[in-house]
Amino acid sequence: MAKEKIAANGDYNLSGERYREGAASNHSFPLVFLGEEGLFRVESGGTPKSDVEEYWGGGIPWATLVDLPATDFISEITATKRTISEKGLRESSAKMIPANSVVVSTRATIGRIAVNRVPIATNQGFKNVVIEDSARAAPEYVALALTKLVPTMQAWATGGTFAEISKTKFCELQIPLPPLEVQKEIVAEIEGYQKVINGARAVLDHYRPHIPIHPDWPIPTFEAAPFQIIDGDRGTNYPSKEDFSPSGYCLFLNTKNVRFDGFKFDELEFISEEKDNTLRKGKLERGDVLLTTRGTIGNTALYDASVEFDHIRINSGMLIFRPDAAKLSSSYLFHFFQAENFRSQREAIVSGAAQPQLPIRSLNEARIPLPPLATQQAIVAEIEAEQALVAANRELITRFEKKIQATLARVWGEDAPEFQATGGES
Repeated sequence: MAKEKIAANGDYNLSGERYREGAASNHSFPLVFLGEEGLFRVESGGTPKSDVEEYWGGGIPWATLVDLPATDFISEITATKRTISEKGLRESSAKMIPANSVVVSTRATIGRIAVNRVPIATNQGFKNVVIEDSARAAPEYVALALTKLVPTMQAWATGGTFAEISKTKFCELQIPLPPLEVQKEIVAEIEGYQKVINGARAVLDHYRPHIPIHPDWPIPTFEAAPFQIIDGDRGTNYPSKEDFSPSGYCLFLNTKNVRFDGFKFDELEFISEEKDNTLRKGKLERGDVLLTTRGTIGNTALYDASVEFDHIRINSGMLIFRPDAAKLSSSYLFHFFQAENFRSQREAIVSGAAQPQLPIRSLNEARIPLPPLATQQAIVAEIEAEQALVAANRELITRFEKKIQATLARVWGEDAPEFQATGGES
């Protein structure tokens, strides 16, 4: 782009995305502007005054960012969390957007996209693309095409406290526009991939190991169970900021290093051997099981032979459970902490709203089913077989997300991502 053309805008944002020319020679289909009259109409959102009670709760759907969850690829709006009244609509800059338009967040959080299935209004953080000629453009396709322009939208955004794309700049965005039948084929292909992704995510979100309890098994309280509960050192020798370094003798675990299914060894902090020797509690031994008990509670990890670090201490946001190996398998205890059997007990005893925690005193009243060791090992084998199948869904999601990106790349005339390395498309 010529420097005279850049200067004409009076805006010297130095992002490369901002100054790409709209048309590219390798597009498979002709490009159209979102501001093209007769094809699209772009409407901004608006917000009634918050202190006028009669503007609110009147039944007119009014979309905010909460109606477009970050976990959605493209949201589908059939209802909204908040509504406004006819008077609120009339006496504000909010406008009714017809059903089957494309809703795009363009302020602060930029690039969340939805298709509204009912007429709605939106707040001022959105630009809304109304399809004027449904014989030329399908809203589902327009929404998909716009996902490729999220980096451009983010680069074009300007402003101080909240970066935002103006309506004028938004109308300058261009998307490739194939014939309507081709658009429908593209949408059907991507929706098929997305259904697989949604199903795989549902498995990941909802799977929890469960331990079926036999009536003959003892179910002792934690206080009577065959393990020690050990907390971290909170004394005067507790490490200060100056004691930590990115490498050293003893790994000092933070709660962020323990996830729901094991350790996460990144952003690590270490203390010296000298500092380690001043601490009295909280040092791990092989076979110990960790449970986070403050902030993010219920995450768990097993310190077994697979962990490379020989010296580990914990901070005060977690507890060490040290089983009696003759009575309790470490792996069984680890999976028990992940299981629904414990989760329901944990949620019943958690305290603190701003900073949730599981005090030892409360945990001592929790119970653990205690079958014979051989049965514990069989339960562990079954759970680990289930988890291997569940984990395969993560790879499935990655593969099908690549398929979606490959389809969009074809629409834009770009090189599709390679699949051979991961065994995908051939």
